[in-house]
Amino acid sequence: MMLRRLFCMLLFTTGLAHARTVGIFNGAGTCDGCAETVATFFSAQGDKVVYLNEHTLTANKLAHMEVYVQPGGSDDIDETLDALSTEQVKAIREFVQEGGSYLGICAGAYLAARYSSAADKKPAYGLINNAELSSESASAAPSLLKLQWGKLSRMVYNQSGPQFGKQAGKGVEVLARYSKSGRIAAQASRFGQGKVVLVGPHLEADEDWYEADKLSLQYGLNQDLFRELLRRL
Repeated sequence: MMLRRLFCMLLFTTGLAHARTVGIFNGAGTCDGCAETVATFFSAQGDKVVYLNEHTLTANKLAHMEVYVQPGGSDDIDETLDALSTEQVKAIREFVQEGGSYLGICAGAYLAARYSSAADKKPAYGLINNAELSSESASAAPSLLKLQWGKLSRMVYNQSGPQFGKQAGKGVEVLARYSKSGRIAAQASRFGQGKVVLVGPHLEADEDWYEADKLSLQYGLNQDLFRELLRRL
């Protein structure tokens, strides 16, 4: 009985050791349900999820987290930038620089660039070297795009997702490319001591997303790729 109790305690504490606190932004500029969809993946692996917005995001709260997620959102990332103060943007940068992990999905990936508009020199988060990101697709409507992830070829849910160019910058690991253009669709890099994982398409999309946007489910979902993405954090 004692050995069994010790074994159970060991399993319990081992699980706790791997659990992380994950901050997910669900404030200005995020799309309905995007933050919550991402949260289900972290919760399923035992992580604690804390929602943040422009009123609650502070350096002190980020100091108690291991991962910060900027999910998908509006076609205009300035909706998020205009709602955040200079101090809050600085807090996100310092969080990553000091060892935190940043996951940017679609709009969250756009926000990782140096500027929201390079021409206007309007600063974004500045977590990657790209001055500004542009959309892979000319249409803003949801669609399926062919993606190459290693040896896997997939049709993925995309809505104005960014591309990161064809050539990977120094220290950038290419995770996936858009099949038609060959441009980077997902990548991992470092910023200071922290990790920056970015993806253009919505690999986290579930059946409800496809049905709401009248997209075919004949190719299946890509949530296995999203879980692989989370392992990079």
